[in-house]
Amino acid sequence: MYNSPDCPNYHSVLSLNDKRLSQVCKKHTNIRDSDIQKLIEVSHTLPVISELEGCDIFIDCLTRDNRYAVVVAQCSPPKNTFYSRDILGEFMYRHNEPGVFRTLEIGVPSRELKAVVSENILIRQNVSAIKSDDNRIIGVLIMERSMRGNSHVTEPPFAPNALPHTSSKKELYNIAAHINEAMIHFNTMGISIFANENAKRLYKNIGYQDDIVGMSFDNLVLGEYTMDDVMQQRHIDHKEVTIGKYILNVVAATIEEDDQCLGVVLLIKDTTENKIKEKELILKSAAIDEIHHRVKNNLQTIVSLIRLQARRSAHPEVRRVCHEIISRIFSISLTHEIMVQKGVDLIDMKEMLWRMINNTKNYSMPEGFDLEIELRGDSFYSRSDIATAIAMIVNELLQNSIKHGFVGRKEGRITILISCEGRYAAIRIADNGVGLRQNHTQREESLGLKLVRSLVKDKLCGTMKIDSSSQGTSIFFDFINDTEALTME
Repeated sequence: MYNSPDCPNYHSVLSLNDKRLSQVCKKHTNIRDSDIQKLIEVSHTLPVISELEGCDIFIDCLTRDNRYAVVVAQCSPPKNTFYSRDILGEFMYRHNEPGVFRTLEIGVPSRELKAVVSENILIRQNVSAIKSDDNRIIGVLIMERSMRGNSHVTEPPFAPNALPHTSSKKELYNIAAHINEAMIHFNTMGISIFANENAKRLYKNIGYQDDIVGMSFDNLVLGEYTMDDVMQQRHIDHKEVTIGKYILNVVAATIEEDDQCLGVVLLIKDTTENKIKEKELILKSAAIDEIHHRVKNNLQTIVSLIRLQARRSAHPEVRRVCHEIISRIFSISLTHEIMVQKGVDLIDMKEMLWRMINNTKNYSMPEGFDLEIELRGDSFYSRSDIATAIAMIVNELLQNSIKHGFVGRKEGRITILISCEGRYAAIRIADNGVGLRQNHTQREESLGLKLVRSLVKDKLCGTMKIDSSSQGTSIFFDFINDTEALTME
């Protein structure tokens, strides 16, 4: 691939390969220009390494989506190469080269791991990370030797039964067969002598070709620490290791009996499903917030259209009906406005009622009428659907009181009292107006009062009571404020 430095066109070949490396990186990866330059510098050493080691040398980088590794540099020795073509720019797959992806993702070197290369040949790979100046993994350096004739395959220095069957060991293996985590036991020399089925399945899914029993600790560990580190610290908890599509929690600890170290256990918990669900919940929460925001904006658009129609109408009754509709829409939009601002599905009822009072003062007050609205009582939270119903009820009662409760008067007072004890809550709205005409109310209720009764009964599962006299009107309704079920969910 590369010419000898004694060749006249050696530097022109280097320049051509540097250009190709840069083009492949920019096309398939997110590597920065400064990091590409670092890879180019490393690639200049490949001919020397290849000649000294007598093996094929590559530099691979992760693609933008982290699904594949792409070859960005290649150098083969004059003899003993098993590549019949240039594979620069080709993609490599996790199930064929697990060691490459392991090093690309967590930075630990891989030694003598089996792989299947693009020529469908079994080889052994040594892989080490190439890091940027700020210690980020930007690529890997790969040395490959063929397994043809098994000339480079070495057997594990210790058999799986090298450790005596102590009672602790038997107990450990019995436990390992019944736990959900993957477990691997290493002897004191750092060779795996036992792996439960979960561990074998996990490493096979990651892409390991060989049986993991008999492999060294350095080739199986999923973190940047060694067997000696574990032996010295006795316990290492390494969380959030990402290998391919898997998110793992890894714990390494020594096994001891009678002050004698029996080796090291690697315990791996697959948290991928939980993490995926967490991400889904975050996405759903963001989607719900966006929906509430759009509903609020759409309601405001509807209000603007109705207000425009009211202004163009010459009929007082049409304008009055339009303003009633606008008021009802405002009461619905309040809950969406609060949810957009707070980002939660629990609504502070006192805050919502304060906003409703301000809307009423700004948009529903007759000219020349002085009205005082007082809000007193407990502050509590309700689900958004309950809060929306309460907002509509209170709005209707306020509008009804302003419209009918102060006929012939120029001032008045409305008091809203809220209370909550455990799961039960109540709201009372009282004015000092002229009172309702009971016979008229019983004979023909207004649309607003019918709406209130329906919401209290059907939506809130509550009761409603009206007391009225010449001293004013008091309307009381209660409901079950069940926020515990929502919190538990």
